[in-house]
Amino acid sequence: NQFNILREYNHQPSYDPDAHIKPEDLSNIPISQPTNDLPEIPQSYKPPWPFQNMSEYLLMNWFHSGGNQKSEAEINRLITEVIANVDFRPSDLADFTIHQGNTSLDKANLGYRNIPFSTDDWHEVLVDIDIPVPLKGTSSKTFQVPGLYYRSITDVIKNVWGSISFAQFHLSPFKRIHVNPSTGKETRMYYEVYTSDAWIAAHDKLQKEPNEPGCKLEKVIAGLMFWSDSTHLTNFGTASVWPLYMYFANLSKYIRARPNSGACHHIAFFPSVSFYFITKM
Repeated sequence: NQFNILREYNHQPSYDPDAHIKPEDLSNIPISQPTNDLPEIPQSYKPPWPFQNMSEYLLMNWFHSGGNQKSEAEINRLITEVIANVDFRPSDLADFTIHQGNTSLDKANLGYRNIPFSTDDWHEVLVDIDIPVPLKGTSSKTFQVPGLYYRSITDVIKNVWGSISFAQFHLSPFKRIHVNPSTGKETRMYYEVYTSDAWIAAHDKLQKEPNEPGCKLEKVIAGLMFWSDSTHLTNFGTASVWPLYMYFANLSKYIRARPNSGACHHIAFFPSVSFYFITKM
């Protein structure tokens, strides 16, 4: 290209995913869109859903937005955006409480399974842990940990690879090389997992494997990357969860790193274990 950078493929790629990258995929600068081009919101999800009236909706929207501690500015915002709003009627809140509003939100979440790309089933299993007993002639005791939630990695792969974001996935690994315009010297560039020697070697090995009976589709590698860390749920208290995340290395790191890319997929949630209970076994 104009920067004297070339790609070297061992096999003919079926397509170039970089040709599908749009400016908004690489920039944080918002790009305005005409209102008439925006998707139509289903009638059932329009305000005041999931509440009974606009007064409840406006108050709950105020409660769950803004700062964690309501300041003078927040109170002024309450007056401007809620109380002074033409849709706000104090009589609607005669028997309304914040707890009721949160309950309505929790129940409304049950309907999210009808949203596209949220149908991957979660499963709960027990995990058996053998605890050694420091006594001769005594076998270990089994400690059962409930509450391990997970979903099938295969199902997630099928879901993502069947989505519109799949157009940005690299299926054919390659070497990226810079050619010095003055000396002609070639320098290998390493910047993505799919440009590594390991991926190229694995891809070449896969091409030598026999096809599935009756299948003429190209054989490609799904690069899976996993991370896990504890996530604090509240500003006060100790409530936390320990999720397992999965990313696809087929997707450029410049797209994966964007918070709104949807490139992070939850695979499991690990339960906490009481060490006090283990010591008393």
